[in-house]
Formats: sequence, structure tokens, C-alpha cells
Amino acid sequence: MSNHEHDFIQACMTVLRGNQMTSNGFRYTRPAPHVYEQQWLWDSCFHAVAYRWLDPAMAWDELRSLLAGQVKNGADAGMIPHMVYWQGGGEALWGHDKHSIITQPPLIAIAALAIYEKTGDSTPLYEFYAPLCAYHEWFMRRRDADKDHLVSLIHPWESGWDASPRWDVPMGLQMPTDEQSKSARHGLVATLRDADMDMQILADKGSFCVETADFNAIRVADLEALAQIALIIGESGRRWRDEAKLACEVVRQRLIQTDNDGNMTICDLSGSAEMPIITPSASQFVLLFGGCLSPEQAEKLVNRLQSSAFWTPYPVTTTPSDHPQFDPAHYWRGNVWLSVNWLIWRGLRRYGYHEIAHDLVARTLTLVKNHGFHEYFNPMTGDGYGPSQQSWTTVILDMALTENLA
Repeated sequence: MSNHEHDFIQACMTVLRGNQMTSNGFRYTRPAPHVYEQQWLWDSCFHAVAYRWLDPAMAWDELRSLLAGQVKNGADAGMIPHMVYWQGGGEALWGHDKHSIITQPPLIAIAALAIYEKTGDSTPLYEFYAPLCAYHEWFMRRRDADKDHLVSLIHPWESGWDASPRWDVPMGLQMPTDEQSKSARHGLVATLRDADMDMQILADKGSFCVETADFNAIRVADLEALAQIALIIGESGRRWRDEAKLACEVVRQRLIQTDNDGNMTICDLSGSAEMPIITPSASQFVLLFGGCLSPEQAEKLVNRLQSSAFWTPYPVTTTPSDHPQFDPAHYWRGNVWLSVNWLIWRGLRRYGYHEIAHDLVARTLTLVKNHGFHEYFNPMTGDGYGPSQQSWTTVILDMALTENLA
């Protein structure tokens, strides 16, 4: 290991250790000091993926603390909340002191399998399996009212793409200011509470209720990982394999549109009428992660990924640079996020685009080394925004070490 490699690994560890927290006997990593003090679901999954190279015990603990926050009773039993308030404080917004009432992209089985593949330690998988099954059973029970194997989001926060232009139409917004967008998201929480988070009631009321291509692709990948975990611990896993295949096929049939000229469009479906929403974004490339594309479709998507609209000096911009609302310094309106890059990178490798995947990691590594561990970045200049010690940005370590670039 060179001195440069050692220094970068130590830099990642410094960020993660600096953000570690302990509460009620559980250890977790806050996303960033002072700004994000709670535990977030998909953030912790990325933290665990980075920790597997540095501190496997902490990697397992990161996921263990998430599972400890799982809802135990009521209609939403089995849900893993997108936020856990280990010190309390959630009552005013959510009506629950200790957790939120929504979820986030399901990456826990994926992260657990990644830790196992690095360490060979299967013991925690026995502990995690039943809670993970309950989580995916919750999705099928509470978020798939029409039983079409696509699950719905009931709040933009569930996507992880909080303020993306993708949500303007289903949120009833038109070219909103930051304050208008934020106010709408906070106001929606009261609507969710009034409806007891019942997606059918919400859809009938015309509230935000969207079947998104990227979230469902991530769910497919997590179901596949859960099926693999089942086999490792001596369970069947057939139920999860079957559900993953069905969901993957429905994504391909209903969320991918091809016109007579062979042009392909990825769409989301909104409301009870399932109206297509087409807003260009990097979310379409996450279908690679879930394996939800034919080889021919994947080739078209990878070609699109390499276009100047997305393959900016520092790829991948979440809103294409030729979009009217592209703003590289604006939260989710045209930035680079390491969480999204990691998903796209894994998807490229899944479909055999190893050279492009390697190039994406090399550019992303340069971005972080030159500009720090920020929450998100300007795709043109590399300037970092948000907190400067953002924990999930250390997921670059997983990308770089896998590609032998660290």
C-alpha cells in the first residue's frame, strides 16, 4: 500500500469515526455533525458498505442499530423508518418521538450481503434474516395496494432524492423556490399522519403516491440479496427470488417505454390513475443496479449515461445539464451525489461495462480527493456543498478499493 493509499483510507476512517454515536447500547454513524444528527436508513447502509473495509464489527453494528428501530406494532409493523431519533425529538413532526413514519430505499440486505462477502462471517445473517423478511413483507402489504409487484412512495423523502425536479409535478409544484419545495414536503407529513400512512387513501385523495422506477429497481436488488442470505443460512429464499423476478419483469413492462423509432424512456407512475411522469434524471440509470433491463436496453441506457448531459466533468449529474431546471449548486437540482454514483457503478459492473465503471470511479475519486467529503458536489467545477464531513461520501472507498484505485 502506498502512502497516498494509506492517507486516503485514514481520511475515510477519520470521517466515519468522527461521526460515530452510541445510544442505548447501539452504535451508529450520524450522516454529519450538527446538520444531520439522527440515523438515516440508506445513509447507514452506505456507511456499512464503507466500514466493511475498515471495521467489520462496526459495519454489522451499523445495520443492527437500523433493525433495532424497526416498527414492532400496528399497521406498519415491519417497516424500517427512514429516520431513527435515538435521543428523541421526532414527536412534533412525525407524531412519534423515536422515529419517522416513512421509509427509504431498501439497501439493508444488500449491505449485509456485502459485509458477509468481505468477511465470511455469516453469524449476523441469522440475526438479521427475520427482520429483513418482515421489512419486505411490509412493502408487499402496505405499499402495493393493487398487487402489481410495484411499491409506491408516499413522500419524496422516501426516494432519498428530496428536492429533485422529479417530484414537482406529483407535489403540485411548478418551478418552486427552495422554501416552497421544503414547505410542501413538511406539509405533506401532516397529510400522511391524517391518513395513517395508508397509500390507497392517500392516492384517492390525490396526495403524493408514486411508483418509481429507481426505488423499485433497488427493491429488486435487495430482494435478490435477501434470497442469497436465505441460502447462506439454510433457508429456502424461493419466495424472495420469485418476488424479485416478478417485480423486475413489471418494471421492464410498465416503466420502460419504447416508441416506434426505438427510443427508450423510463417513467414513474403517479396516483390511482398511474399517470406517467417523465422527468429526465440520473434515476433511470439505477435500473442497471436492479438488473431490470434487457442487454439491448442496457446498452441504450449506458450510451445515454455517457452523453454530455450526464457525463459532466465530474459525473454523474442527477439532473441533466441540458434540463431547464439544471442548477449545479442547488440541492438535488443538478449535483453529484456519491450514493447515486455507487448505485450506477454497481449497475455498470452488473451488466459488464467494467471500463466505464472504472472511469466513473476514477473521476469520483478525484472529485473527493480534491474537494473533500461533502454531501454533494458541483458536476462542472467539483465544488462541494452541504456538510464537509458527510459520512456516506466515504462509500468512495468501496468503489476505489474494488477497482484497485485507492
